[in-house]
Amino acid sequence: MKEFGPEAVKRETALPSSGLFPADFVGTPAQIEELVGRVCMVMGVDPGDVRVRYFDSADEAPDALRSGGRRHRAVGRYHKADGHAVIELDLREAGDPAVLTAIIAHELGHVRLLGEDRIQGLDVDHERLTDLVTVFLGMGFFTANAAYRFTKSVQGFSVLPLGDLTERMLTGTALDPTHHLGYLTERQFGYALACYCLLRGETDPPWSRLLEPGARAALRQGLRYLARP
Repeated sequence: MKEFGPEAVKRETALPSSGLFPADFVGTPAQIEELVGRVCMVMGVDPGDVRVRYFDSADEAPDALRSGGRRHRAVGRYHKADGHAVIELDLREAGDPAVLTAIIAHELGHVRLLGEDRIQGLDVDHERLTDLVTVFLGMGFFTANAAYRFTKSVQGFSVLPLGDLTERMLTGTALDPTHHLGYLTERQFGYALACYCLLRGETDPPWSRLLEPGARAALRQGLRYLARP
């Protein structure tokens, strides 16, 4: 509230019904840049200050993809160049607009925090704060849902947990075939959403029914906890 003001949290919550991306979204550069512009408007970023770049992690050298003997790839990057914020997006994630929206929101969170000198990049918790600011600035539905991911495995389609509190911390990278898209767990996102709802005076937001089960349960538990006298 102190950093962004009380009006920021009162903006409309971005949802699948908000028109961020069309039903026929296929991840063309034009569609992606339009999506970035819309997420910018939700999060209070001037789209004219943001440059979008693309990379394909499939083209990166195998040695660059390995960490601790496991395949390791970035799904989004942020830096500044020539006075502009630059976000880089992995084209391998472009086919899923909801997940891509979460990645864009996280990178724009860096713009609001690092780019506006609100925090320093060396701060220990700056990545967690970046995930939290996506919630405060209205993109928490997408970033929370990105903590769980449906992906195709050799056995078929399976659900892969990306936010297990005891086993996996989200790292802003992707480990094949489990994709890590942030730093908070589902439970942490759920509680952050509960705090967000408290600030907005919402006790039973209709969109909570569209959350993935883990985040939805944590949100409802958080709302009950915060409502205690």
